[in-house]
Amino acid sequence: MQVMITGCAGFIGSHTVETFIKNGHKVVGIDSLTYASNRKNMSTFIDKIDFYEKNICNTSEILRIVKKHNIEWIINFAAESHVDNSIKSCSEFIDSNISGTDSLLRVCKEESINILHISTDEVYGSKKEGSSKEVDVLDPQNPYSATKAAAEHLVRAYANTFKINAIIVRMSNNFGPRQHKEKLVPTIIKSLMSRKKIPVYGDGKNIRDWFYVKDCANMVYTVFSKGFFGETYNLTNKNEMTNLEIIDMICTLCDKDTNKNLMFVKDRPGHDFRYAISNNKVKKLGIEESTDFKEAISETIDFYFRRK
Repeated sequence: MQVMITGCAGFIGSHTVETFIKNGHKVVGIDSLTYASNRKNMSTFIDKIDFYEKNICNTSEILRIVKKHNIEWIINFAAESHVDNSIKSCSEFIDSNISGTDSLLRVCKEESINILHISTDEVYGSKKEGSSKEVDVLDPQNPYSATKAAAEHLVRAYANTFKINAIIVRMSNNFGPRQHKEKLVPTIIKSLMSRKKIPVYGDGKNIRDWFYVKDCANMVYTVFSKGFFGETYNLTNKNEMTNLEIIDMICTLCDKDTNKNLMFVKDRPGHDFRYAISNNKVKKLGIEESTDFKEAISETIDFYFRRK
């Protein structure tokens, strides 16, 4: 089956390309190679896919490529995703996350293509207790998550109005090899590598549901192959930890004293305290056993030390 994966040179997208290739699919990769993408992320598969350096907002070019390769599915990872950047300026997030999604949906409409749209647990907003379920009301609390929620509404609207076959997945906080340096886990590791203090927002007690990227890619493939059109699935392995807890784990594995390496900084505006999502729905599809969390962190540390 011919699939188009947008954001293929990005963090999660590149791992997902590998998973689709491993499962025998022919992949057409699309990426505009903005700052968060990296050609090195494609080094393991660039000779196995048809790659196009294109912006998903260029509807005519995407349509041309879709027709050329007889694409049956679009897996849409292309997005601006760093919350801090969306607070500084939201225009690029609107262009990529909303207008870009609309562009792909217009292609799907014209060519009767299925779409698997990638979203985030942040669309639910902060959760004081319990876990957000797919039927819960969306309550995005920062510009980034607002654009992702808007994109979801577009996907559902196109599916309802034009009868497009669509699935949405909302994934929790990914970490692992190839993640951009601006994210927390790479920041921790690179700070230790360069003997600099680790910057910690606020009191460091914000909670995230940490999800190893290789497990995430496998779960995306499970939804692709077994999920139902018109449905939304939460993707997570249920590893809730505070920022301080994951910093301490990485420091310990790197044989560093946590307290001597912290630098508490002013919290960012509107910083959601806790994200937590239920994965009961996706488990019904039958998901692979997840990687041991400590092992996943160790593999991530090894990657950045090798790549320095």
